[in-house]
Amino acid sequence: MTSAVSQSPDRSVWDEISRIAAEEGVLLFDMDLPGGGGDLPSGGVLRVYITRPKAANSAAMAAPVEPVEEGQVPQRGGVSFEDCTRVAKRILDVDETTGLIPDGCLLEVSSPGVNRRLRREEHFAGAVGERVRVKFRDPTGSFRVVTGCLMEANGSQVKLEVEGHGEELPIDVASIKEARVDFKF
Repeated sequence: MTSAVSQSPDRSVWDEISRIAAEEGVLLFDMDLPGGGGDLPSGGVLRVYITRPKAANSAAMAAPVEPVEEGQVPQRGGVSFEDCTRVAKRILDVDETTGLIPDGCLLEVSSPGVNRRLRREEHFAGAVGERVRVKFRDPTGSFRVVTGCLMEANGSQVKLEVEGHGEELPIDVASIKEARVDFKF
């Protein structure tokens, strides 16, 4: 696949950060590497996006919100600032001994957000039933942007129910330029 959707960060960096995230009770959702991929160049920002396992999110979202002290934000699902801080600290600790992050490269750890980018097969599978916005190259070679409910994702193709039309539109994943959840506030 040559689409923007399939770009993967350096496998060894991905595997190491994924291991660290799992040990901290979260999942590595995605990464943005300085320079766009491959070996990490010096300088730039390594962005790491973490999330909670879906089952944990569902249970947490269904649970009542616990009372919190004044000035604190109630937690429901999602990752917290503390989760991001723990993961960042662990990555930096590993970096001190392994050189995981090149000199001059900054580290940023956050949630992928409600309007998260969809690039990997598991991103699309996890967004089935959600409203998404997809920019893709249609069979004529033109770019097209559609918004609708993601009905299914099978690895090589996604199917959207296009908003306002009710039409079910199959889209080859290889033709997708960019995609993201399009949460309607």
